[in-house]
Amino acid sequence: MSDLTLVIANKNYSSWSLRPWLAMTELGIPFSERMVKFDSEDWARNIGTLSPTRLVPVLWEGEPGAGFATFDSIAILERLHELHPEAGIWPADPRARARARSLAADFHAGYSALRNAMPMNIRSRHPGKGMNPDVQRDIDRLCAHWSRTRSEFGAGGAFLFGGFSAADAFFTPVVSRFVTYGVALDGEAKAYQEALLNASAMQAWTEEALKETEFVPMDEPYA
Repeated sequence: MSDLTLVIANKNYSSWSLRPWLAMTELGIPFSERMVKFDSEDWARNIGTLSPTRLVPVLWEGEPGAGFATFDSIAILERLHELHPEAGIWPADPRARARARSLAADFHAGYSALRNAMPMNIRSRHPGKGMNPDVQRDIDRLCAHWSRTRSEFGAGGAFLFGGFSAADAFFTPVVSRFVTYGVALDGEAKAYQEALLNASAMQAWTEEALKETEFVPMDEPYA
């Protein structure tokens, strides 16, 4: 049993939970999973103990609620990099690592049009919903980042920096949204989307997400 526990919410909806879960799973970092589903009795009863911010994800070292907590997706990825420097959370090359952190921080702080209009919803299909000029601008900017980064750093693999890293974990929920809302990509962006969706960790997460039946109204604006 690992001494790391990742507290997450619904796999169908929780894009921020998905990011560290993907990185840990794809890169072979052992951990236990503690799911607390949105709008549930479990959430109401336990989220105050399991999360200092009452948000997910949270990484616990030791007993959840009693050990050491790291919260927020970027902070969790940085903590994992410290705990498992051999795992490849961030690229080994310093310039590539700086670019990877820049891309993750840029998405974390921005792209609100895309994130608000197209919430992650793996099991649903709403083609054409959520698209507007601001969302299209976010999508175009992302695709340009991906193409430039692949050109500069992507030799040797299908991901942004060749092998899978935290930057790819950050963008996997994004390309999942494009499936849900029928956003068509082409060229380098399309190939990158396919690589992310076909990663073994994402396949495993998706399989579990499709089994969930809970309906969370705030994440279902088009239902």
